[in-house]
Amino acid sequence: MKRRRNINKLFDIYVIVGFSFIVLTLILITIPIFPYIWYRVNPQAVNKDVEKIVKEITQEEEIITEKEEEEELQPPPLNPDLPKGYFVVIPSIGVNSPITASKDYKQALRKGTWIVNDYGTPESNSLPIILASHRYGYASWGNKLRDKIAFYNLPNTKVGDRVSIYWNQREYIYEIYAKEESTYISDYTGDLILYTCKYYNSPGRIFRYANRVN
Repeated sequence: MKRRRNINKLFDIYVIVGFSFIVLTLILITIPIFPYIWYRVNPQAVNKDVEKIVKEITQEEEIITEKEEEEELQPPPLNPDLPKGYFVVIPSIGVNSPITASKDYKQALRKGTWIVNDYGTPESNSLPIILASHRYGYASWGNKLRDKIAFYNLPNTKVGDRVSIYWNQREYIYEIYAKEESTYISDYTGDLILYTCKYYNSPGRIFRYANRVN
């Protein structure tokens, strides 16, 4: 009898461990696809995410001034092999996203990356360039398109990674010098700022700061 009770206890332990393992596996499987499920059952969530991306990127009391004068790099050569238009390319995470310069940020973010108005461009760097994109994007995108045009993998970039901006068939190259998780931009001294939301329902954002190197 004692042996049977021990066997039953052992069996119960195995059942509990097995059930816990199954639950944990289901959670790990669900995490990557949860945003898509969420957006399908709650389409308005995307609009809320857009507002989080666009608003409150600066501290209210912070006054943004032009960057101090520094030795300007010459424009890179015109390369007819580059695509026409504007693109941001981050080789380390496989991003090749079209940049839209528009006041209609909702449409810009639907296409890929939005360049924030009233800041810099590669051709005018008195103010930093600010590029924003969805992290999870739209359910219709799918994983492959999301990884290419959104900043889903921006947290995986490291200091020293290179970022290219194709602008009017010229390649401007930047190098990340700092990374941050915050609710606002804290450094306007660099040439380029990339950011996206951390979670679909979180006010936190992921920032990368970069300087032009070529």
